[in-house]
Amino acid sequence: MRLALILPLFALAAQAQQHPVSFDRDVRPILSDACYACHGPDEANRKAGLRLDERESAARVLKPGDAAGSKLFERVSHPVEVARMPPPAFPRNLTPEQIETLRQWIDQGAKWERHWAYEPPEKAALPEVAKADWPRNPIDRFILARMEAEGLAPSPEADRATLLRRVSFDLTGLPPTPAELEAFLADRSPDAYEQAVDRLLSSPRYGERMAMRWLDLARYSDTHGYHIDSHRDMWHWRDWVIDAYNRNLPYDEFTIEQLAGDLLPKPTTEQLIATGFNRNHMINFEGGAIPEEYQTEYVVDRVETTATVWMGMTMGCARCHDHKYDPIPQRDFYRFFAFFNTIDEKGLDGREGNAEPMLRLPAPDYEQRRADIERRLEQARGAVSEYDATLEQLEWERTALETIPAPPEQGLIARYGFDGDVAPARVERGTPNFTSAKLGKGLSLGGEQEIVLDRTLDLTKPFSVAFWSSTSSRRGVTYWNQGPLEIGMEEATKVPDEFKIHGAVEIRWGQRGWRSTRKITAREWHHLTLAYDGKDFSLFADGEQFDLEPFEEAESRPADRPFSIGGAGSHYHGLSGSLDELRLYLRALSADEAAALAIHQPFRAMLEDPDPDCDTQERLREYYRNRFASPKLRQAHHEAHDLEAALAKLDRDVETTMVMREMDDPRETYILGRGDYRNHTEKVTPGVPSALPPLPTGAKANRLALARWLVSPEHPLTARVAVNRYWEMYFGQGLVKTTEDFGSQGEAPTHPELLDWLAVEFMDSGWDIRHMQKLIVTSATYRQSSRVTPQGAEHDPENRLLSRGPRFRLPAEMVRDNALFVSGLLEEKVGGPSVNPYQPAGIWEDVSYGDRFTAQRYAQDHGEALYRRSMYTFWKRTAPPPALSSFDAPDREKCTIRRARTNTPLQALTLLNDPTYVEASRALAARVMREAGASDADRLARAYELTLGRAPTAGERDVLLTLLAQQREDYRSDGQAARELLSVGESPLDTDLDQADLAAWTVAASTVLNLDEAVTKE
Repeated sequence: MRLALILPLFALAAQAQQHPVSFDRDVRPILSDACYACHGPDEANRKAGLRLDERESAARVLKPGDAAGSKLFERVSHPVEVARMPPPAFPRNLTPEQIETLRQWIDQGAKWERHWAYEPPEKAALPEVAKADWPRNPIDRFILARMEAEGLAPSPEADRATLLRRVSFDLTGLPPTPAELEAFLADRSPDAYEQAVDRLLSSPRYGERMAMRWLDLARYSDTHGYHIDSHRDMWHWRDWVIDAYNRNLPYDEFTIEQLAGDLLPKPTTEQLIATGFNRNHMINFEGGAIPEEYQTEYVVDRVETTATVWMGMTMGCARCHDHKYDPIPQRDFYRFFAFFNTIDEKGLDGREGNAEPMLRLPAPDYEQRRADIERRLEQARGAVSEYDATLEQLEWERTALETIPAPPEQGLIARYGFDGDVAPARVERGTPNFTSAKLGKGLSLGGEQEIVLDRTLDLTKPFSVAFWSSTSSRRGVTYWNQGPLEIGMEEATKVPDEFKIHGAVEIRWGQRGWRSTRKITAREWHHLTLAYDGKDFSLFADGEQFDLEPFEEAESRPADRPFSIGGAGSHYHGLSGSLDELRLYLRALSADEAAALAIHQPFRAMLEDPDPDCDTQERLREYYRNRFASPKLRQAHHEAHDLEAALAKLDRDVETTMVMREMDDPRETYILGRGDYRNHTEKVTPGVPSALPPLPTGAKANRLALARWLVSPEHPLTARVAVNRYWEMYFGQGLVKTTEDFGSQGEAPTHPELLDWLAVEFMDSGWDIRHMQKLIVTSATYRQSSRVTPQGAEHDPENRLLSRGPRFRLPAEMVRDNALFVSGLLEEKVGGPSVNPYQPAGIWEDVSYGDRFTAQRYAQDHGEALYRRSMYTFWKRTAPPPALSSFDAPDREKCTIRRARTNTPLQALTLLNDPTYVEASRALAARVMREAGASDADRLARAYELTLGRAPTAGERDVLLTLLAQQREDYRSDGQAARELLSVGESPLDTDLDQADLAAWTVAASTVLNLDEAVTKE
């Protein structure tokens, strides 16, 4: 054992070249991986009181200049396993190479350095390079210097067609058109490429492309998440992001407006919309959830997202205890938490759509339309008031009881008024309550009580049951049942454009069922009459007959059950709500009789009241005016009623978006023991991480101060994190590979001086986002060929040294958008509500909670909505768009800084079989058949030009022409197969083209669209 450890160390020591060892670059990563878990920032788990992340504590085990005399080196190199550190059970033990690095560092004086990311960035002098004619801008000097130090040389510049295709994808998310490519290739001026870049940066597509990445960071979605995952509207915020990039809003303003736009002096509507960034988190409203728990989760999400997006800090690791690896104590987490804990929000909200706080966004013509309706409404009300019908109404009331139809008495065998008592019925279960009802008092039930009547119906003969009811629950309920017969209301769903819920009435008898084709609103009184003539049922709701559609019922209740109210049926729960004035008849009531019970009976009761209250008098006045007043008054009254309804609908139709808004009386913030919302410990005030510069002296500690602090010149992280993300967008990986983590567990930058140079340049430019994009894409580094050389494959396999240009698969949105674009199907409208393109059936339904909530059943759009850019696709968190998630798009339940990049069989199957790609292949085929010559070779050349921006090679041409001939023969002999292929998708079929030929070309076009080159940025 002793020799097994010591001999490799002696060998390494003998071979080692004594190059300078950097604590931050070489040593800190070793200590962070292997030591900080027990000897790091987390006080609760610290062993022996030793911290190796702080110089003062680490000095106890270090003897600078003498590794052999240092306790640290003694323990990590100890020959006895039980005495060695880290312990054998620890998952990451030190390698001999790492131990040798520690020895050299100590022998070289154990010089301590602060973590690089917490030091202010500085612009280093541009390094000298041997190949001085290669750099095009300062970026290249840093890249080339590192390449030369590693014995590498840059790759040649990519050919011009490849270069334009690359930069077009990177800056707009779409490839160049053949016309754009032709113009670029023809332009031999020295600044032709720079002019092309400027054109792309000025395109509206640029804002869409940049926003794609930001939506992941902001966890943008069209649904609330959690189990129910119902609909929300945040697309106004998404459109703000697109517009902000297109007008080149500086990054400091981009930051301030999203984090604290509502706190700016006299904020504009746009600045308020921007604050939706931190309302994009998930929101819950499930029954049984605890408001305080979820309100805490919302704030935690804001902390984690803000810290990660702007600072590359994993602050979430300090929610329950001090961070194990970075200098973020739990106290710092909750001081940061306090900035976001003052929002005027509920823990449970969003059942009806957006959750407060919300911003109303009326249409441009809203005020004009509202004023017009109000003017007409005032005129109509004036007409009503001018016609004094009081005396006429009093005269009518004296004789009304003689003219209003009386409730039918023929065949009535029982009436239950429930005016404070259930007698002569009996209570079977629970204790019923009584409440104000439609006629005096009525039963009030909570789903647990059951009342059994003293009478039953002979279900083999005609009968009728009439009653008043108001349900108080969204869930399906049973009004009453007897034996195999029951009547209830299905689960209630939202009324379109209104803040109401409604459901159909359902009748079940044995294994048969009937459902009303119209719905009634829950939480409102309705009169229902069920009439059976011995053969068929008739259903009347509020005096109107409702059509019934049959359905099959799987379950059946026992035939001997008595007539009961409130008991659960075979399908739905017991009645939660109220029931009044139940009548049983031994005959089928007519429509007029049902109307007499529903419409006229309540007013007879009012007229019989010797001392009516104000509400009763007003209802009588409405009843008289609607049915018995003069035609002139009724017309004016109806017009006023219609205008009131139109005004209410106009207000309901106003769009909203969720925003940030401070509470009038802010919450106090406490450190939560173990992160538990119930465990309040020490009270804290808003503050920034102690490892970073403090807020300016005298600044009010609110979100606005936080946002300004993030983009202050003194902040060491914000600019670095932003430019690193831009770099990753173009090269596939950042200068810091762990884009989401700039802490001690993250990777160190491959080119630290370049990262700092870019960060300072970003700030010095006025936080000019477009300037940074242009700087990167006009560099010689970016313009290199992506072809891998043997030397590059051996010495730089991951291209971390940038010895060649970037090459990787397009992001999910671009894969789909590219297919639509080259086929001519893409609809390039910018902004607006999200759309529902093609999607396999049943995906939403598998995670659905039924029609009582929104966004539970997928309703595919039609027309241009099918062909919008993918960033406008409706994003449901529990079932994200499958065509995009197949290509590694996230669910956006949380902030996603870096997408995975996979290569799976499902991706290939999607490109071959998804309706979008099959339809795009058909449209591309029709396009090349119309635009190119008659020969297959000409058409194939056009397909390649449109799809890949180049001509096919001889080998490719031969293979595809052979495929085309085979497919043409097959489809000419099998017309049905051709029709089935060409029927995929809703875009119009070009019937002027030979259909067998079009089908064959569709297969050929699909083959081209499925080439690796077609979905890859070369």
